[in-house]
Amino acid sequence: MPRYPDDTPNLLIVDDDETIQRLLVIAAKDNGWRPLAASSGKEALGAASDATEAVVLDHGLPDMDGLATLIQLRERHPDLPVIMLTGLNDAETAVKALRAGAADYLTKPFELKRLFDLLRELRREKKEVAEVPAPAPSSKVPRGPMRSSSPKVRELLRRMEKAAALDSTILLTGESGTGKTYFAREIHRMSRRSGEEFITVSCPALPRELLESELFGHERGAFTGATASRAGRFEVASKGTLFLDEIGDLPPELQPKLLNVLQDREFFRVGGNKLLKTDTRVIAATNVDLRSRVQLGTFREDLYYRLNIIELNIPPLRERKEDIPGLAAGILARIAARRSSPGWKLSSEAQKSLIAFDWPGNVRQLENVLERATAFTDEPTLHERDLAPLLESHREAPAPGMGRPMTLQELERDAFIQTYHLSGGNKAKTARALGISERSVYNLLERHGLK
Repeated sequence: MPRYPDDTPNLLIVDDDETIQRLLVIAAKDNGWRPLAASSGKEALGAASDATEAVVLDHGLPDMDGLATLIQLRERHPDLPVIMLTGLNDAETAVKALRAGAADYLTKPFELKRLFDLLRELRREKKEVAEVPAPAPSSKVPRGPMRSSSPKVRELLRRMEKAAALDSTILLTGESGTGKTYFAREIHRMSRRSGEEFITVSCPALPRELLESELFGHERGAFTGATASRAGRFEVASKGTLFLDEIGDLPPELQPKLLNVLQDREFFRVGGNKLLKTDTRVIAATNVDLRSRVQLGTFREDLYYRLNIIELNIPPLRERKEDIPGLAAGILARIAARRSSPGWKLSSEAQKSLIAFDWPGNVRQLENVLERATAFTDEPTLHERDLAPLLESHREAPAPGMGRPMTLQELERDAFIQTYHLSGGNKAKTARALGISERSVYNLLERHGLK
């Protein structure tokens, strides 16, 4: 793998809106990326290079639209992952983007955290593909068992091993950032299905129409843009494991269809009349209380019980502080490998400061802090002084706009709350004013604690 200077841009942000572009650049730097901004498709094509690890591409560009830019980017850089951004909340554009080679798709307004979670996952997957040869379907990659110094996690691992031997549906619960995707992969690795596909679907990441097609597939002509039949994830993951992330955000209209698959292992493609069967093992994850959503009527009770055959709760990092030194060492090793660096170690004072912190963002926040700390040090040892400003900023974040640039998520929240109040709390009027669906208004109300 080629090596590049530490200041070489590795993330290309393409958006003609100067405010959005500036906010994404700031957020990218905060998340350990080295961003380069472009305002048009032609500029993006000239800026992309072999050092570029990912592209965030807006659909509405002034010269050529995002789809045309995406197609040319993929022709020139076939392995370059691209996340498409658009204000067009329709399945046709999303289908075209994914079919043209986009790695994922986000509809504005979106959560800044979700974008950088996707980028982090794409970077990890790209590194794995580059460094680890794919095994033959029947072979297994030797790998040591997970280890932990925490009694809670050791008990979790014991239960995971027993659950992995079964084919029962598993529900992973826990706060955001605790590593539910990682634990789901471990369950798959320990199961008899380890030589088969492990496929992840994020339930809130796609519009409802596209999510249904993503899960169950579609036939040609099923909807606008469906120019060919396509297998869904339940077909592709048959014999393997399907991981449904953030299952609490599954649209109510799709819940009966998922229930039928879990009960009967049968389903129809969108627009199809042929009954298909699947032998997929389902692992679902949520960071919300599904029981409360059942009581509110937004989540089906029968689906909840079908998903919750075996529940495994992932403890937050503040309850497993014994693992922080080992986790930090592993994260630093991965950062060093990615940057082709000799690596870093923690001083005893730095390690104590990490253990003393409460980590509201869990392991994901620990990764973020170490990524940023290593970006600004010239020494092989991280000291408490390198971590203190980063931990303090998380401990007592200033109000939006006070003393620092506002993030995209903060701008979204302020704009939404203002519009909602100006609309007199009328959800339909708020949706029209913002150009979003009423369902998105409900999601935003819940996200910002206004329900």
